[in-house]
Amino acid sequence: MRRTEKMMRDEKNCGFFPGRMVMGGILSLVSVFLFLPLFAAETLRLEEAIAEALSRNPDIQVARGEEEISSNNVHIGNAGLLPRIDLAGTVSYQDNEEAQSAGLQEFTSTSGSLQASYTLFDGLGNIYTFRKLKSAGRLGRLAARNAIESIILQVAESYYGLADASSALDVAEEALAISEERLRRARLRSEYGQANSLEVLSATVDANADSVAWKEASLAKGNARRALNLLLKRPVDAEYPVESTVSFEQELNEYDLLEKARQVYSGYLSALESVKQAEYDLAIAQSDFFPELGLQAGYGYSRTVEGFKPGTDDMSGSFSAALTLNMNLFNGFQSSINRQNARISLRNKRLLEQKALSDLEKQVADTWEEYRNALDIFDFRKKNLETAELNFRRSKELYVLGQLTSTTFREAQLNLVAAKKSISSAAYNAKILELRLKRLSGDLVEEEEVIGEVTSDK
Repeated sequence: MRRTEKMMRDEKNCGFFPGRMVMGGILSLVSVFLFLPLFAAETLRLEEAIAEALSRNPDIQVARGEEEISSNNVHIGNAGLLPRIDLAGTVSYQDNEEAQSAGLQEFTSTSGSLQASYTLFDGLGNIYTFRKLKSAGRLGRLAARNAIESIILQVAESYYGLADASSALDVAEEALAISEERLRRARLRSEYGQANSLEVLSATVDANADSVAWKEASLAKGNARRALNLLLKRPVDAEYPVESTVSFEQELNEYDLLEKARQVYSGYLSALESVKQAEYDLAIAQSDFFPELGLQAGYGYSRTVEGFKPGTDDMSGSFSAALTLNMNLFNGFQSSINRQNARISLRNKRLLEQKALSDLEKQVADTWEEYRNALDIFDFRKKNLETAELNFRRSKELYVLGQLTSTTFREAQLNLVAAKKSISSAAYNAKILELRLKRLSGDLVEEEEVIGEVTSDK
């Protein structure tokens, strides 16, 4: 439990080590009741943090909104595969000073019509346009998935960052308690003439240094907690404990990870989808060299009366239909230029797809090596911690017996502090690398939790 600065000052003034005397036990009991609400908060698990982010994080909501826009655009109407229907009406009045051929000097014309048009054939340009729209919809889903997975990885990194900061604060508190006990002993030894003032000054300097380290660790934990709260859209000062233990997957395999990454990693799939879009662009450009066959139909009413008499009485109806054929013979080589550019773009997209595959293979290999190396470092840190704890216990025994200098004891203490900090950091670093591998293989979160199934174009 964290102690306040006032409690530490009281301990120094009274000259005792917490838990060693009756007064220390009383203050500890009081502090338990004082901070009881902190213990009432439930421990936040990583899975719960991810679930909160998926439902509340603003960036994730924006990504899902962008995906919805791209899905809405996938419609046959956007590709020109539906007929166009227009309703038109006009009322015109004309006053001529000289008589016209119809013999009317002043007349009013009223007309209304319903017109429909449909493209029967345009070189299959509308078909390829619709396929491109579907490809763009898949690209939108992949982009949203990539954004969401990036945010989830940020949540995991912030979660373990808070866990690491909490562990560092616990270590700092323990180091401060050891330094205070050392300072208390140095003062007692000085009072009884068993130690000089230099030993007291040295212990005071070390206790002050550990107090500063505790303050810095407390600040780091607060910053880490606020960073996680921001991602989870929780109140910025919300406090809660997080899990400090981690477990690692035992069945991860580099080959299997790479195979899954080729199939599901959004970054690489986006490159593949971009190749498809370039192919559709080339087909659309080539459709300009084909004739366009269209159908038009309409039904309208009209009347013309003498004088200014707008209205719809006694209108005569008529039906019209036409089959149109348009063939562009020359447009300044625009169609040829568009086709050449589409071919170049397709070649570039294929080169980028190959590069994306190479980048993916490198990313998987690099992350895998970092992960295995992090696990080895974690094992070394565990062995080092055992050695540091044994060294500190023996150093403390010799120091209490007066057979070890304060400098050597302080060195053993610092080694223990460094070992405890390094082992927690090593564990969390290895876990984050594992999560990065799971993101590459599409196992960071379930597909239905992210955005929905990404289908292929058939």
